[in-house]
Amino acid sequence: MDLINDGEPFRSGDAAGLGLTRYRCERLVRTGSLRRVVRGVLVDGGVPDSRELRARALALVLPPDAIVSDHSAAWIYGVDTFPPGEFREIRPHCLVRHGKGRPAATRAIVRQTTVPDPDVVLIGGIPVTSPLRTCVDLLRLQWRPYALAAGDAMVRSGVVTPEDVAVSVSQLRRLPGTKQAMELAPRLNPLAESHGESWMRCRILDAGLPNPELQVPMVVDGVERRLDSYFRSQRVAAEYDGRENHTDRHDVAFDDERRAAISRRHSVAFVVATRERIFGEDDSFERELGEKLGCAVRPREW
Repeated sequence: MDLINDGEPFRSGDAAGLGLTRYRCERLVRTGSLRRVVRGVLVDGGVPDSRELRARALALVLPPDAIVSDHSAAWIYGVDTFPPGEFREIRPHCLVRHGKGRPAATRAIVRQTTVPDPDVVLIGGIPVTSPLRTCVDLLRLQWRPYALAAGDAMVRSGVVTPEDVAVSVSQLRRLPGTKQAMELAPRLNPLAESHGESWMRCRILDAGLPNPELQVPMVVDGVERRLDSYFRSQRVAAEYDGRENHTDRHDVAFDDERRAAISRRHSVAFVVATRERIFGEDDSFERELGEKLGCAVRPREW
């Protein structure tokens, strides 16, 4: 069977030229014959996902001379670094080199900056910031907890290593966010399994508390369980309960039973974090954790 537009992504506004009405496109999307790659861009449902496809799709909605960057570049590499509530379908991110001129009107989020040639790779013929440049930019420019979560996600995926990021950050000069990137780069850890765990660790370390071990195994009744974050010498664990997997009553009951079993077997004390305890003015999370660890905590700055 022939692929729509020969399998190439196309703007939804160009669908009429392919003989597709808006209603027909919506119907094909519902049946899976078409799928949305990014907002305003469609592709035949039979075309497999790939870095090259993602790059070519983004190029259709970016201004001329743009380089895919930041969260959009990370998405091309298969890494989700988007903050809560922000998705690839909303507005793509890109860079334009100094001297090219900022586009007057575009749906993209555009930054003008210096981009050395080694910081750019071609994927499907489309310029994209390299994985290393992408990670360093996210560490520099995102809000602090989101920056650490993005960096952790990049090293967890294997597209960059903590060592390479640290070297690259050490070479930054006079760029916005350099101080934050230098503070966060040594904290990157591929063992963080979710954005929430990274946010929690950022809160722990910014409070002046020790750096915990991550994903520590505990065996109870022959079953191995893992602790998100563990302070071994004090036998204290800190765990993040996200809204997606820890709010259903069955999930809550399972978490309570699991923690009670670990506490009985290994004498571990738990401090549980939620989004509400990590963000905002209520510092009860780190005060509770600091009390169990016997450490004073610094006031919140974010």
